[in-house]
Amino acid sequence: MNRRRSLIAAAVLSLGFLTACGTAPPPADELAHEMIDAANGPDGQPLSEAERDCMHAKVDDFELTPEEEQGFSSIDDVFEKASEGQDQAIEIVTRFQTDLATCRGAG
Repeated sequence: MNRRRSLIAAAVLSLGFLTACGTAPPPADELAHEMIDAANGPDGQPLSEAERDCMHAKVDDFELTPEEEQGFSSIDDVFEKASEGQDQAIEIVTRFQTDLATCRGAG
């Protein structure tokens, strides 16, 4: 698993843990932005400003498809259900991860 996928997986687990503890987790997009700001690339080097900008834009632009909206109330709902192992939610999170991965080497 590459570092970026590990980062998103950690976000999913964090949301699940905070919810299970009764703590209201931050919105998924806010958590994603914070994790992007703190992330390093797979080589351990900080992400470039262009990579970070690209990833932030991907987070801001990410939307559920009309079909996905039938089963989820929000992206937060998707991440919560993914942390519980729900298959469709995991597929959406994977799509989100893949979208972010396109930013590698941006700039």
